Amino acid sequence: MADRMCPSQKQVVIALPSKRTWQPHPQLPGVAISTLCGNQLEDTMLTCALVRIDAGVTPAKHIHKNSDDIVYVLQGRGAMWIEDIGDVILEPGAFVRIPKGLLHQPHSVTEDLVIYDVWSPNCL
Repeated sequence: MADRMCPSQKQVVIALPSKRTWQPHPQLPGVAISTLCGNQLEDTMLTCALVRIDAGVTPAKHIHKNSDDIVYVLQGRGAMWIEDIGDVILEPGAFVRIPKGLLHQPHSVTEDLVIYDVWSPNCL
């Protein structure tokens, strides 16, 4: 059987902290995003970004219809409500995979959160 490769595996992406820019999230007021790769920047099967949610901000409940939301908390503290699950604690080192189509909402942010976030369809 021949190996199958996603187009993105042939492209090197380097995102240096000194070049990082933050933009307001297009759908979630009070949330900032710094795209590392994907989206409109490269022809790839996923998007990787840093997401910043300031203490006291509660983004709206939302769904990702076409991709899983893969969350790894780098810093800060808060919670994530996930449909059919309830609340999950967000703290440094916490990992959460939210399958596409599930309603979810970060909330109760007591320390500014910085999250490494990946939105990915299957790439097999």
